[in-house]
Amino acid sequence: MGHAMKRLLQRIVIKFKDSLRYAASVRELAGWAYWLKGMLAANPVVRLRLMTRAFGMAESRTLEATARKVLMKCVASQPSALWQQVVTAQPRYRDLIRKDPALSRSIILKAPGANGEKGVLLMTFEYNWARLFAGLNDEEFRWFDECFDIVLSTSWSPTDYAVLGWAASRMSGTIFVQSCNYAEVGRIERFHPRVRCLQTLPCDWINPQLYKPKKFADRTTDIVMVANWGAFKRHWELFAALTELPPDLRVVLIGQQESGRTKKFIHEKAILFGVRQALEIYESIPIAEVAAHQCNAKVSVIMTRREGCCVAAVESLFAGCALVMRADAHVGPLAYINEHTGARLRPGHIAQDLAAALERARDLRPHEWAVQNLACQVSHQKLNTLLLDDALKAGRPWTTDIALPQWRPHPTFAHVEEQELMRCVYEDLRQKFPHVFALDLLTESWR
Repeated sequence: MGHAMKRLLQRIVIKFKDSLRYAASVRELAGWAYWLKGMLAANPVVRLRLMTRAFGMAESRTLEATARKVLMKCVASQPSALWQQVVTAQPRYRDLIRKDPALSRSIILKAPGANGEKGVLLMTFEYNWARLFAGLNDEEFRWFDECFDIVLSTSWSPTDYAVLGWAASRMSGTIFVQSCNYAEVGRIERFHPRVRCLQTLPCDWINPQLYKPKKFADRTTDIVMVANWGAFKRHWELFAALTELPPDLRVVLIGQQESGRTKKFIHEKAILFGVRQALEIYESIPIAEVAAHQCNAKVSVIMTRREGCCVAAVESLFAGCALVMRADAHVGPLAYINEHTGARLRPGHIAQDLAAALERARDLRPHEWAVQNLACQVSHQKLNTLLLDDALKAGRPWTTDIALPQWRPHPTFAHVEEQELMRCVYEDLRQKFPHVFALDLLTESWR
C-alpha cells in the first residue's frame, strides 16, 4: 500500500471514529445500557454508579425521567457513606484524593459573619467537591455546612451526577451549581429539589482589564486556536478545513500536553491532513502570552464537539477575536455566538463558513459585547444577588457582599485588598482542616 493511500485511510478512520463518538444515538443507547445494568445490579453502590451514568448520558427525556425515578429514591434514602463509596470507587477520584486530598482551584468569596451569616466557598472541578466531602467527617462537615454556602462549579457537560448526589446527601441547604452548559441547567435542577443553578457559566468570570485588543487593521494573525492537544479538541477538523483555504493564512496553535499528545504530535497531524499553511505552534506558554496572541488574531477557532465551558472561547471574545465554533457543539460558549461576536460553522461546510467568518470579522464587536454581558463584574452581581436572595428567604442575615473573583485561567481575587481581607478565613480553615485547606490555597489555588 502506497504512502498516499495509508494517509487517506488514516484520515478516514479518524473521521469515522469521530462520527461514532459524538453520535447522539450512540450516547442514548449507552445510557439505556447503563440503566439496564443498574436495574439488574444487586450491589447498591454499583446500581447508583450506573444509574447516575445513565442520567448523565440521556439524550431523551424518556431515559432521563426513567433514571431519575430510581435516583430520587436513592438520593432520599441512601446515606452519605454509600454515595462516598460510589464516588471513591472511581479510580480518578480515589487515587487523586489519596495522593493530594487538599483543595485546589477553589476560592473563599465571603467570610462567615455574626448571627448565622454564612461565608461562601466556590469550588471548580468535580474532583474538588469530592476532596471536600471526603476530607471532612460528619461533625466537621456539619460545622462547615452551618458556616458556609458552597458553590459547585462543574468542569464538563454532563457533570458527574454521582458527586452531585454525594453533595445532596451531605449539604442541608440550597445546593448552588454552576453548569458548563445552559442546555444542562434543567437536568441539573431536576436531579434534586434543593439544587439551584447559577445564571452564569464557569467561563463568565474574565476580567476585561487584563486584555488589550488591537485594532483589526493591526492584527497579523488570521486564525488562532487555543486548546490542549487532547483528542476531544479535534484539531484535525481545522486542518482539514485549512487545506481548502489560502496557503498564506497565518495560523497560530497554542496548547499543552494531554494524554501523551505533544506539539510534535499535532504537527504530524497537520502534515497527515495536508495543511499548506506554515503553522506557528506554541506549547505551555504563560497565560499573558496566550492573551497577547488572542489580542493579535482576527478569528478564534474552537473545534470541540463536547466539553465543558471552554474558557479560551470567552477569553477570545475579550481579546476582540471573532469566535467560531461548530453549530452542533455541546460546548457552553456556543450560546454567546451571535451577530456581534462570531459565527457558527455548519458541519460539512467548515472551510466555507470559516472563510466567510474571516471576511466578516472586521465588522464584529466581540470585545464590547463580552464586556457588557460576560465580564467578571457582571457575573459577580448575578451570583451575589442569588446568594443574597437565598439567605433572606432562609431568614439569615446578609450584611457583606462576596469578593470579586476572576478566572486567570482559574479562580483568583480580582482585587489584592479583598484577598488580604480573606487571609484570616483561609488561615482559620487551615488550622481546623489542614488536610483539606492547604497552606498555599490563598495564593496558589491554580495548582
